[in-house]
Amino acid sequence: MYAWKCWRESRARFIFLLIMFTVTALLFTLGPGLGERNGWWYFDRSEYLSNPWSTGHMVFSMILGVLWCSGFLSAVFLGATASGSEIEPGTIEYLWTRPRTRTSVTWTHWGVCVAEMVIVAVVPLYLAAALLGTLTRHWNSSGQVISELLIAPWVMLIVGLPLLGLTTLMTALRRSASGGLIYTSGVVIVYALLRQIIIVPLHLNPPTLFTGPLVWLVNNNQFGASPIAFPWGALWRAVFLAAALPLAAQYLLKRAEV
Repeated sequence: MYAWKCWRESRARFIFLLIMFTVTALLFTLGPGLGERNGWWYFDRSEYLSNPWSTGHMVFSMILGVLWCSGFLSAVFLGATASGSEIEPGTIEYLWTRPRTRTSVTWTHWGVCVAEMVIVAVVPLYLAAALLGTLTRHWNSSGQVISELLIAPWVMLIVGLPLLGLTTLMTALRRSASGGLIYTSGVVIVYALLRQIIIVPLHLNPPTLFTGPLVWLVNNNQFGASPIAFPWGALWRAVFLAAALPLAAQYLLKRAEV
């Protein structure tokens, strides 16, 4: 039943994110064929049929240029509905009097958010891949682009899971949804600024904390990087943070007094 409660509290954000990303992906997929004639919009499929590979590559570049942040946004906005956000308004008291451990509450919410993040990441890009293959009629010619569209959601999910854990932790630490959002954004911004300071003046190139798979995806799209160059180290760091940060939130909630 608590999973249903988590769904009810996060469904508005989930539906908004799903609609926004799906509409964006479909518009970019249909964009090369849209035109205007005598004040009326029309759709011309010839560009997809004559240049399937280049059109597919352009579509993927536009989609990736906007939706690369979908994992981050989903993680932050969905993670802010964690059980720690109910401490400040006092609604957590009733929940913790039920025959359910605080640990199960934390991980049930985490599981619901992960399921929603998977849907938000997969549905828009898989619809775009199916539509692109149908429009080009050349699944083999645009096969590389379509395969990248199928891989992209899982890369976005990988980089989003640590942010979900961080938001869960910050929400438990600040005991409010707004506090979780603000502090998570602050941590990300400070880390990005510090990394940029290290790179530019000191001419160092420290590894990304957990966004390496996303950087690899962007480079693979632009420069044809080999899949062998996939940053496994960043992947394991992302997996570690995705598990360690909710564990820290679980520890805080177990010690919390209301």
